Amino acid sequence: MNFFTRLLKNKKNTVCAPACGKVIRLENIPDKAFANKMVGDGLAIEITDNKLVAPCEGIISVIANTKHAFVMTLPNGLHLLVHIGINRAKPDANNFQYHVKAGDYVSLGADIVTLSDNLLKVLNNKVITPIIVCNYESHPIKTFTTASSVETGKTIFTYK
Repeated sequence: MNFFTRLLKNKKNTVCAPACGKVIRLENIPDKAFANKMVGDGLAIEITDNKLVAPCEGIISVIANTKHAFVMTLPNGLHLLVHIGINRAKPDANNFQYHVKAGDYVSLGADIVTLSDNLLKVLNNKVITPIIVCNYESHPIKTFTTASSVETGKTIFTYK
């Protein structure tokens, strides 16, 4: 059994960090739609990597036209939004290099997107990235990490 297979087996109903960085509770991010849970429930990571990986197993169901966000549909029906950066007027799609396309099935830890050095420079390496359960009424979050920072692949929350 390889490393990611063992991880997946032990990570049922968990969402892991798609990149390492500082953990930020939704209510503390400077975007009212996310802070007031109008999009869904979850948390954000101020990522310090330029690469994001799959935070769980599922299908990449949507990649935004501007490439700043993607949605995963998990086998149990949960819809997970990963929104790369907030408070940007109009994201430039050239700053995001995807390694997958909509419709692809991905395993935990699979490479999803690489951010350009230009994007990191413009945002002073402060890319606040909400990870949101859009249909949290059907899949309420049970526990959140209590860590102030996380490494890629570590559990950030569990859900029902």
